[in-house]
Amino acid sequence: MQLIISPSKGWTDVAAVGEQPQQLAASGFYPFLGITACSAFIPRIYDKHLTLPMLIESAVVTFVSYFVAYFLASALMSATIGHVSGDNPGEKKINTFIIYNLAILALITMVRNCLPMELSLVQFMPLFVLIVMWAGRQYLNVDEGRIPTFLLLCALFILIPPYVIGYIFKLLMPI
Repeated sequence: MQLIISPSKGWTDVAAVGEQPQQLAASGFYPFLGITACSAFIPRIYDKHLTLPMLIESAVVTFVSYFVAYFLASALMSATIGHVSGDNPGEKKINTFIIYNLAILALITMVRNCLPMELSLVQFMPLFVLIVMWAGRQYLNVDEGRIPTFLLLCALFILIPPYVIGYIFKLLMPI
């Protein structure tokens, strides 16, 4: 919650705790993705045309999109972080950074699933994650002159993949 309320202070708190990304993922991120996937069933409350297979498909696509996006972002960020960071922050910090940002995106997906209509405000909420990423520049020791490149990499490797992967999976699904 601290990352949402005050991103700069939130990243300071994340750095102070120094969590292990594997433990953070296993005890928080993966279960949260499961809850986010289960929220795909909520639209059935206000849209009676949604069938159970459609809801199950949506739940699976939601979970898999974020799950795959995490590993994809981890590989891509680890390979490119040296271009924007003065000293390599290490895989632990990179993965923690990715987990928290993807968790905020998953929270936005959960909110979207709970609303009975499309709200333009909710559609633009993922852009708030860019603000959280910008505040995380100090957490990853990003050079001041490389912040635009860093934000571009974050958008390409963390922000966009869950949506692209979800879109591809929905195209491949038979329903």
